[in-house]
Amino acid sequence: MHELGLTRNIVAIVSEHAGARRVRRVRLAIGPWACVEREALSFCFGIAAEGTVLAGAALEFLEAEGDAFLIKDFEVEEAA
Repeated sequence: MHELGLTRNIVAIVSEHAGARRVRRVRLAIGPWACVEREALSFCFGIAAEGTVLAGAALEFLEAEGDAFLIKDFEVEEAA
């Protein structure tokens, strides 16, 4: 299952860009030929995000073309 490796990379990339800010949502664009199971990605995301600024964040999927697989964007909480 390569989805676990993908989610670990997603968490690492978003964590690096978010810094200390808590992440609320991550949106991924996935094409029909990307060979990625969305259900498996969702399951692995919860595990990979534990103990990080992504813990509890929502994972959303957008339709893309071809074999596209990319982090479209992410939303962080505003600083208090």
